Amino acid sequence: MAEAQLRFGDQSSADVKLFLTGTNDEKYGRNPIYLHSQILKRSKCFEPELSAHSSSDKPTEICVSISHDFDHYLKCIQLMYGENVHFSNIEECLAILSVASEMLADYSIEKCMQYLEAVRWSAEQEPRIRNVLSSLELKPSPDLAARLHQEDDNHIVFVEKSIQEIVSLIKGGDNDLSSQKTVEIYFVRMLEGNTSRDVMAVCGRVLLQEFKEAIDSRDLSSLWTLFQLIQYCEGEILKAAMKAFCEDVQFMEFVKQQKNYHPNTFGIIIPNVFDILMGFMKATGDGKLIISRACRVSFLTTWVPIMGRLCRDGSRRQLGELDKAVLDVVESLPPVDKKSICVVWVKVYRVNKINIATPFLLCLKMCNMPTANL
Repeated sequence: MAEAQLRFGDQSSADVKLFLTGTNDEKYGRNPIYLHSQILKRSKCFEPELSAHSSSDKPTEICVSISHDFDHYLKCIQLMYGENVHFSNIEECLAILSVASEMLADYSIEKCMQYLEAVRWSAEQEPRIRNVLSSLELKPSPDLAARLHQEDDNHIVFVEKSIQEIVSLIKGGDNDLSSQKTVEIYFVRMLEGNTSRDVMAVCGRVLLQEFKEAIDSRDLSSLWTLFQLIQYCEGEILKAAMKAFCEDVQFMEFVKQQKNYHPNTFGIIIPNVFDILMGFMKATGDGKLIISRACRVSFLTTWVPIMGRLCRDGSRRQLGELDKAVLDVVESLPPVDKKSICVVWVKVYRVNKINIATPFLLCLKMCNMPTANL
């Protein structure tokens, strides 16, 4: 049958039964939806299942777990049929555009962009349209791009300069601490909010560069402030920051010298280093920072002894937090690596005359290591 004659939901001619399910495999009452493979092939996500059942005489049954509104999926498929779908407003169109992007339905994406190009926007809606297109990594249609053209090539350059000024204030360029804190809160909210990918990339790039410069200049106060912001960036920025911080041998020696030769300033300077290292370990244990097994082992064997020395003059709470952070990373390693880390950690306890913590005793027992003399 010609595609022009096929109708959405026509049970008499349908060769596909589509079930849209919730996150718990819950099937909605309006299932199944009767469709046609000729039309569904316009969506790349259906191609594998349709190809697998191409020789069957029975209708193909497909189940799709949905993450958006049920009706938005229906309208997205109706657009694939070429039906005249009515969009209630900009927000509904953007929601359907998200579904179309998820389903790799280029025809539906095109129809959404035609609507966005043709209707009136409010001042608040225009940045929303930009952000959605950016987050979905969709290139706007030529006519839509023409309306969005005011964000020209100079925009990102301007954003980068602005962010550099903001970061400068956060680092302490302004002696007014209340103003510095206000700017920091604004920056955090921007990173947490619905910020475009381009702007987020600029933020990450600027923060990482400033972080590296703070390492080189031994500006530990700025390092801690910058690290708190970098935690809101994508994983690759956090990974690059960890590499710059933890693999700098000269910086590591600087930290040791602070402990050995500057006892009067130790209580002010070193906690920033300790907190940053703790942050990297927590991010690794939580899965936000994905690094290789070799990097996890290297990080623990290199920095845990130093952190143990820092804890010697610290509080019990600090030591407990370190134990938990170390164990969260250790548990992600195979037994052979767990044992090697336990050997290092036991030595840290003994050298610094720290009482072995109960959670770590459990880890030692798990690795079949002796605990009687600890």
